[in-house]
Amino acid sequence: MAFIKFVFVTILIFWLLGKIAKYVLKSFFAKQLQKMANQQQAQQQPRYPEGSIHVDSIPDNTTKHKYKSNDKAGDYVDYEVVK
Repeated sequence: MAFIKFVFVTILIFWLLGKIAKYVLKSFFAKQLQKMANQQQAQQQPRYPEGSIHVDSIPDNTTKHKYKSNDKAGDYVDYEVVK
């Protein structure tokens, strides 16, 4: 008798967990799909009007002159003469 009761309770618990998980997962996936749709919509909208010119960054002039002396020298190769 105890075995039948155990099996019945186990089946009942798994059935209830399945029903609860169905609603929880459905709401979770609905939220995730909504987030993905919002991200995709934000990516499709242009940040700037079509035909306009926008500069994201202006390069530093200091990096141009930093290696000026090495421009003519070439690469240095360290070697050792073996006799």
